[in-house]
Amino acid sequence: MKKAAFLLFILSLASCAPKQLYTWDKYENRVYDYYTDPTEENKEKLMQTLEKIIAKQKGTRGTVPPGIYSEYGMLLVQKGRVEEGKAMLNKEIELYPESKEFVLVILKSIEK
Repeated sequence: MKKAAFLLFILSLASCAPKQLYTWDKYENRVYDYYTDPTEENKEKLMQTLEKIIAKQKGTRGTVPPGIYSEYGMLLVQKGRVEEGKAMLNKEIELYPESKEFVLVILKSIEK
């Protein structure tokens, strides 16, 4: 009986494990692949991963992780989708105001 109670106690602790603040899908792998081998194929895979992260966030915060909008925005700008890219960069500022100075530098460089 004591073993069963102990087992139930351990299982109940395991079910209380904290959830992650954000979900990252395959972000780390895709970023590594793109920055070590910046092919168009790897860029597309990274963009698809970023789109998934933006579209469906399962973390406890229920919001996109820091830096995702800005990275996606930069990739959009590189692909010639400048207005969409700027919108993503502005979303980064909106969601994470502490990134404003950094993102404004990026936005100014796009205008040149």
